[in-house]
Amino acid sequence: MRFQPLSRIREAYWYAFNDEPIATRGALKLCDPAYLLPEESPDGLWHMFAHTWIGLEHFTSTSGLEWKRGRLMFCRAHSPFIFREGGTYWLFYEIHDRMSLRKNSDDSLSASRFMVTTSNDLILWSKPKLVLDSTKITRAQYKEGKVRISRPQIVDWKGRYRLYFGAGETRMYDTRQKTTARLMYAESDFLDKEWRVNPEPILEIEPDSRWRNLAVGSVRIVPCSDGLAAFECAYYYDRKKNKSSSAVLLLTSQDGISWKDEKVIQESPEEGWAGRYITSVDVRFKEGENTWYCYYSANGYSMKNGRRSVKESLGLLLGADTVPQP
Repeated sequence: MRFQPLSRIREAYWYAFNDEPIATRGALKLCDPAYLLPEESPDGLWHMFAHTWIGLEHFTSTSGLEWKRGRLMFCRAHSPFIFREGGTYWLFYEIHDRMSLRKNSDDSLSASRFMVTTSNDLILWSKPKLVLDSTKITRAQYKEGKVRISRPQIVDWKGRYRLYFGAGETRMYDTRQKTTARLMYAESDFLDKEWRVNPEPILEIEPDSRWRNLAVGSVRIVPCSDGLAAFECAYYYDRKKNKSSSAVLLLTSQDGISWKDEKVIQESPEEGWAGRYITSVDVRFKEGENTWYCYYSANGYSMKNGRRSVKESLGLLLGADTVPQP
């Protein structure tokens, strides 16, 4: 797959494919999508990995619009990322250790770790291997929060691998929504070992920022031919609504360390299935359509049996070179 220039992603016109979530049969509270285009997969299908409250699940599609639920891959696994090198697929994901079965125990969720498993056909997978441990990373704790690393992703950068990840857990002051405080990275010559963590974050909460004053949130890095782009699901205080909210920001970088805010791609809507927060995205360019596909997870409130609950679903944004004609 060819990398596109930064100008193409910077100048793209972004719009929602539909006002409703995309169809994922039988899956509830679907979060953190990571997907492959048909031209990237071994069978010509769209493949998506995402997590539910049970664990990491695998979906397939012939169109990218309606998804068929496959099997549960790993119980209690979170936030997948799929990386292809040659004929091998590397699936990175996050797990939490549970030291106690009591929900209110202080050590019930003590740490998080990154694991990796490989496959040649997206069906049979190797035994997962430990990549990074949050207890070994100094900046993995934000204030008095839990020691967390989250949402691993790989970029092949100038002959080495760079592992970008979230570090430190924070919560929104009004809803208690959990999200990420910092963005960090590690580097290695190998995908499954010897990761050296850069000690300082490259993105942090900025109290004076318009969009990043509550949390950095999830960040997805997109390699381009002349640099890197990033889609950040930033959290901020909305003065007009007097509440916390989120927005998808486009950032660009020449070195993957210093980032420039370019523009806002999407804000959380006023209401509806995505009216609470946009929590994560995955973005790829489909050459046959000259279109960026941005699948995202978001949550909103729903009423059931007279009670309000939070439901998480997946949506789709498209990025085109020109404004689509009605």
